[in-house]
This record gives sequence, C-alpha cells and structure tokens, in this order.
Amino acid sequence: MTAAEGWLHIAVPVLLTLLLARAVWAFIAVELCARWLLTSATRTPTPPDPEAVPWLVVLLPMLREQTIAAQAVAAFTALDYPPGRAAVVVITTERETSARTAHRGRLGTLTASAHLEAGRLRGLFPAARCREVAETVNAARPADRLRVLTDLFDAEPTTADIVADVAADPPGGHLPLVHLHQPDVGGRKAGQLNFALDRLRQVLGPLGWNEDEHADDTYAVVYDADAVPDRRTLELFAAETADHRARAGRAPALIQQQRLPLLARRPVPAGPVGLLLAGEWVYQLRRSLGIELARVRLHRFLTFSRLPEAVRMWLRPMVYAVGCGMAVHLPAVRALGGFPEPMEDLGTGHRLSLLGADLTATSVAVLDEPYTEPSGVTNLHALAFTASARPDHHAAAIAHLPSLLSRPAKAVLVAREWADEAAWLIGAPLAAAAVVSAWWAGPAWTVAAAAGMLLHGPVPRTSPAHPFAMIAASPLQPFVRLAGPWRLIFTKVAGRHRGFGKTER
Repeated sequence: MTAAEGWLHIAVPVLLTLLLARAVWAFIAVELCARWLLTSATRTPTPPDPEAVPWLVVLLPMLREQTIAAQAVAAFTALDYPPGRAAVVVITTERETSARTAHRGRLGTLTASAHLEAGRLRGLFPAARCREVAETVNAARPADRLRVLTDLFDAEPTTADIVADVAADPPGGHLPLVHLHQPDVGGRKAGQLNFALDRLRQVLGPLGWNEDEHADDTYAVVYDADAVPDRRTLELFAAETADHRARAGRAPALIQQQRLPLLARRPVPAGPVGLLLAGEWVYQLRRSLGIELARVRLHRFLTFSRLPEAVRMWLRPMVYAVGCGMAVHLPAVRALGGFPEPMEDLGTGHRLSLLGADLTATSVAVLDEPYTEPSGVTNLHALAFTASARPDHHAAAIAHLPSLLSRPAKAVLVAREWADEAAWLIGAPLAAAAVVSAWWAGPAWTVAAAAGMLLHGPVPRTSPAHPFAMIAASPLQPFVRLAGPWRLIFTKVAGRHRGFGKTER
C-alpha cells in the first residue's frame, strides 16, 4: 500500500469518523446545556434562610477598567442577598500606575508618526477610549499633537481613582463595597485575588465573620469587571450549596456560573477581521455550553452515579473553570495555596479535578463581552494554552493533598488533557486535510465530511449582518484559535521571552 492509499483509505476515514463523532457530541451537548439553562431561567428561587446562607465575598479584580468600573460596582452591589452575609471587593493594582509612568515616555514617539493608530494606544488608555483619543490627536496641528496627547494622558484617571471615588459615595446597593489596592508586586489576576483573600478579616470581619468559625460556610466568587450578573445570582449560589450539601453531605468545592459572551457594548470591526471575530463569538458561545458547562454537569453526574470506578475513571472530565462566575469554597482555595498563576480559573479547575473535588454548576448565567480585536483573542488563547499544556505541573502542585482519585484516575485525566492540547495544535490542519481529501476517499466519506462540517460550524440562531458569509468562514475558526498557541511555541523555540498583556476585549 502506497502512502497515498494509506492516507485515503485509513487516515482519512479515521479522521472523518473522529470529526463526525466530535461534531455529534458537541451538537448534543450544546442543545442539552442550552435547554437546561433556558428551563432553569424560568424558575423562581426559594427565598434563602438568612441564618443558613453561606458567606460570599464577590471579588472584582480590575486593571485599566476606567470606563466600566463604576457600572460594575453598581451592578454587583445591587445583587439580592440577605444583608450582612456578603460583600463586594474591588481590587485595583499599583501595576496600572507603574505602567502609566513607564508609558509616559513613549508619547513623543507616538505623535512623531504621520497618523496615530488607535492600536498603538493600547495599554496607555482603556481599550474603549483608544479610538477616540487617536482621532483627537490626529485632528490637532502637528505642532500641538504631543501636547494634546500628553494632556489627555495626564487627565485620564486610574481605575483606583475611580473606584476610590465610588467607595467614598457608594451607589446604595444591597451589598457593602470594599476597595483594596494591591502594591506593584507583579503577577496577574490571580495575584490580585490572593491579595484580597489575605484580607478577608478586613472585608467580612465588620459583618461578624470569623475564619475559624465560618470558613466552611464561605465562598470566594470571582468575576471579570465587564460582567453583568443576574440579580438572583448570589441567591442561586446559596441554593446550589444547600442542595449539594443535602445530597452529598458536604459543600461543593467549586460552583461554576456559566459565562455567555452576549454583551455588545463595543461593535465588532467591519470586513474580514470582523467576520472572523463574530465567528469567534459564536464559537466561544458553543464552547461555553458544549464543553465548559457540559463538563461540569458530567462531573457532577459521575460524582453521584453508582457506576463502577473503573468506568467513571474513563468518563471523568478535566473541568475548565471560568474566572467569570466562579465560586470557590474557601477551605479548597486555602488548601491549593491560593489561586494559581498564570490563569486562576483553569488552574483551579484542573487542580480540583485532579483532587476529585465536588464541582457543580448554578443555573443562572452571567453575561460578558466578546473580544472585538484579534490581539485580545490571540493573547487569550496563548495564555489558556500555557495554563492547560502542563497538567502534570498541576498534578505535582496538589500531590501533597488528600485526593479522592486513585493514581490511575489522575493519570487518565492528565493524559486526556494532553490529548486535548495536541488536538488543539494539530487537529484543525489534519481535519482540514481529511475534509479536502474526502472526495477521493469515497462518496460515503464525502457525506461524513459534509455532516461533520455542518454540525461543527457556528450556525447562529440570531440574525447576523452576513449570515452566509459567517457560515462560509466558519471552517477558518479553529485556525484563528491556533494563532496564539503557535505564536507562543515559535517564540519559545527562538529563545525569546513571551510576556502576556491584559486580555482586553
């Protein structure tokens, strides 16, 4: 058998079978999870007993969030919850001020060019302000451009300035607001969260909380600053905690609220780039339902099932926690040594999965922004790949902790995650080659390829401006998600350090 015959008669059928199987599974998972969320959304939660609800500390780490900081504070302090059992903490960081000081020296270089591009202002101004600032500077006389940009730069308040003003005159919501400001000690979002965890006595102490007495009834609830929560969110966290305790006799280590990238406060660019970003939005929505939520629900099902452990071991998923609506039991995060860098959510989900901890989902979703620039998508996927590519590191980090999983079960989880990462890197090119070759492999495989493509493709249920163009461009979407990881790999091979900026939307 020649290499060409082996490709057409062995490799192509295997790859197309895998493509179709994954497409069918994704379609079913998305439908089931979407129906579960929609059905649950119509239910009115039972009012919680004020004496029995858990203590909740809502953590909002912020970096260059001037445009939405006040709006976020108002949304989260307005959440319904029994008084005296929860607080909202905004964590700003001196890293923002240090970066501004360093960036000020770049202003002259930026105004020296004939036309200032908005993208060159990223990091100097909030993302939503860059285009407006660039247009103002470009409209000024050449001799005045540096002065105009400097005045705008100096007049831009930091996130800490805005939050401090809001904290001095709170919006009057149900929940108290605490502002914490982290020194410039490096790190990312996880560092800000851990800074707040070290100060829980300062945050919850005035409400009568004591860690020695109340730790087992306390959750840290993590969000992104651009999230918009449902008012019932915290009450449903409490309801899920009570339900799980009643069924399992213990508190869940993690309760995941599902993040849906459905806000559109900033438009997607026009043209081919906008088309690919719109596809990323739909692709992420499908992933949110068909992978992230589906894995949490499968994990919960296996926790309570009577299946033999040998079967559960092969079915048990590695859960991808999402740091926008992630409630972590305080004893669990203390046992982990805090939220892990570089991604507090993926690291937490991986480590709790390897411990066999109880993970569950709440039935109300949180809305946040989709990405509207390619750089944000590339940076996010590179960072996610970094956090996921070494599950053995996560296993080593929790090796000293008691686990409900056997060594073989942990090994299966680690191997499955490595297989997922390998599929991420090489799956799209191999699947594309198999689809292109399907015609020569035979009519049955041509049908399988078409079915797999249709089920995988992000066919929107909304009415985008160019639905046929969006569907036609959908096969390119997996390649968009490859840009970040492969750029990271090439950078490391070249011996250059790859830093990660803020994953701005």
